[in-house]
Amino acid sequence: MTEPYQLTLGQMAQAIRAGSLTSEALVSSCLKRIAQVDPAVLAWASLDAKAALARAQQLDEEPPRSLLHGIPIGVKDIIDTTDFVTSYNSPIYQTHQPATNANIVTRALDAGAIVLGKTTTQEFATRGNVSPTRNPYSTLHSPGGSSSGSAAAVGASMVPLALSSQTAGSIVRPASYCGVVGFKASYGLIDISGVKRMSPTLDTLGVHTRSVQDVAIALSLLSDWQGLQEFERGFKGELIVGICKDPFWSLAETATREALSLARGQLEQAGVRVFDIRLPSGFEKLGTALDVIGDVEGLAALKHEWLHHRKGLSAGVQEKLQRAQTITPEVYEEAKRLARNCSEQSASLFAGATCILTPSSPGYAPLLERIDPGDSCFSKLWTILGMPSVSIPVPLPGPLPIGLEVICRKGQDTLSLQAAQRIAEILNQKI
Repeated sequence: MTEPYQLTLGQMAQAIRAGSLTSEALVSSCLKRIAQVDPAVLAWASLDAKAALARAQQLDEEPPRSLLHGIPIGVKDIIDTTDFVTSYNSPIYQTHQPATNANIVTRALDAGAIVLGKTTTQEFATRGNVSPTRNPYSTLHSPGGSSSGSAAAVGASMVPLALSSQTAGSIVRPASYCGVVGFKASYGLIDISGVKRMSPTLDTLGVHTRSVQDVAIALSLLSDWQGLQEFERGFKGELIVGICKDPFWSLAETATREALSLARGQLEQAGVRVFDIRLPSGFEKLGTALDVIGDVEGLAALKHEWLHHRKGLSAGVQEKLQRAQTITPEVYEEAKRLARNCSEQSASLFAGATCILTPSSPGYAPLLERIDPGDSCFSKLWTILGMPSVSIPVPLPGPLPIGLEVICRKGQDTLSLQAAQRIAEILNQKI
């Protein structure tokens, strides 16, 4: 018998609207699941079961507001919430209670969602202290960073949806490690007000879910995106996939190489046209450019903490901010110029292709003992170009999950979701 917590967001919404499931029963099921598995996974920075049940009972007395009505969710702990401390995983902010909710939280609450609590994050969602969270598939391994708690909470079936953010690879990499769908929207699509910023040029919101359809449902209610009906009609044209291994293929481990090979074979067997994409000159420098921009803008974002609470910053964050002070304005401007120039050329990457398929991570999740959430090299290029990314799990036999990401041009979020849905369907067919 399927327990309510095991359903996808779409299935939960359908059951609530049909009257076969109450929000109270759903929240109770998720809380029971959390009690069972979170002592080992540690995905939550804070949780309020009593308040969640009270809100569920209240919502059960109302007609459904939306497909998020009565659905329990997690919120990454850099996103402001008035009902929970927002600590950014920093000792400086352990009692920080925001006066207003972030826009994305307000939209979720207005749609009838129930915030169970805050999911863990790496310090300030950057290169500081990692969270205590463990991979839901193996507690000896990392869940990734910085959206560690969000990906782990969804991966362990504690909630069907968690709000997340990405500045380099913080949504895509944990999705790969935790066996879930991770969606980073096009830059600027989701209002980021009320989120602790690290880089105005790069910071982007997104979600972790268990299906691509669940992403579409969430995106339609958490932003001004109007593509849900088009997404539900499905991709109608010929799917043509460009596979991109550049520029970090040398860092790809066996699992990632096998996942991409498996995907290519199954897509071709299903009649999908697949070809290799080579990046134009200059694109190989985008990862370094992202690091420069992130460091310089991170120093500005944490100026107050650096000047007044330096002892409360971890060694990793202090090292990042010290490095930023050695970067000249000319180097920073050159990094921004490179990003603009490559963005102007980026349409050529999709010449003849519906989407790009590329690794989500170098390999399986690293061991926790390395105190390293893994390399975000395969996501940086697409993040700095502001493109939508959808990481989907690949059914590769192995000890841990592994994912690949589907990329489309900036602004083509609907197409990215349609393509990801179609590719996921093909990969999960027994051809």
